[in-house]
Amino acid sequence: MSHDHHHNHHHNHHHALNSAFWLTALFAGVELIGGWMANSLALLADAGHMISDVAALALALFAGRIARRPAHQQMTFGYGRAKVLAAQVNGLMLWFLSGWIVWAAVGRLADPPPVQGATVLWIAAIGLGVNLLMMRWLHGGHTHDLNLRAAYWHVLGDALGSVAALVAGGVILLTGWMPIDPILSFVVAVILIWGGWRLVRDTTLELMEAVPGELAPETIRQQLQQTEGVVDVHHIHLWRLPTGTLAISAHIQVATMQTWPALLARLIADLQQQGIEHATLQPEVMSSDVSQRSCSCE
Repeated sequence: MSHDHHHNHHHNHHHALNSAFWLTALFAGVELIGGWMANSLALLADAGHMISDVAALALALFAGRIARRPAHQQMTFGYGRAKVLAAQVNGLMLWFLSGWIVWAAVGRLADPPPVQGATVLWIAAIGLGVNLLMMRWLHGGHTHDLNLRAAYWHVLGDALGSVAALVAGGVILLTGWMPIDPILSFVVAVILIWGGWRLVRDTTLELMEAVPGELAPETIRQQLQQTEGVVDVHHIHLWRLPTGTLAISAHIQVATMQTWPALLARLIADLQQQGIEHATLQPEVMSSDVSQRSCSCE
């Protein structure tokens, strides 16, 4: 049941990414031509952003495909980390994109060229509609799946770019004030830098096997230690497996080995309630007990 649910989840994510990819590719072309014809940086920045979206979604799709490869003797954990690596590259791409928008906006601010407000308005309006549709497709899966979150951030940045282009078009039509076009591009760049930072930070933490944000190591240690029959808990490690599953390994000190089978079952059940599916618990008998056992062995 859970395997089917997991499979459907993956299938839905893949379908959402695939649809978003083709829709973005189509609209990026439209926006590029429109931006060039209207001479609008906001639109060209948005089109450039959409082209980077196409690359980001393609990378997310490719990583998702690699991640589904089965584990084997050389890759016992499987290929799930491919999605984290792709998300990291996408985070860095958001920074690169922000730099490009800022660089272009600075040039435009020094000498704002005339912009056709009306063309900007209608293309940006369609762009915003496209982005909102894609955000709806990608929403939901982006909380735990870093790869999907990276794609979502690219699309979100795009939606903000469309809003900026809409506002710029409106202001230019009403007032003729051209600097609004590059000024709003700065705002979009700042938001993208923030999104890129969060992705790079989260992917780096996951690749360095940091404790997942939703787990509190001390709380888990105390809960294990309070279990009847447990004397002490140490050497705790908490991490996320490439499959997305939460994992723990720990040394559990017990008074006697006789209680271990029943105690192990109880500890695993408690951990599963915390959402930790993969547990490796090593029992250790108290030192006095160990010396008695080693004596009897001799």
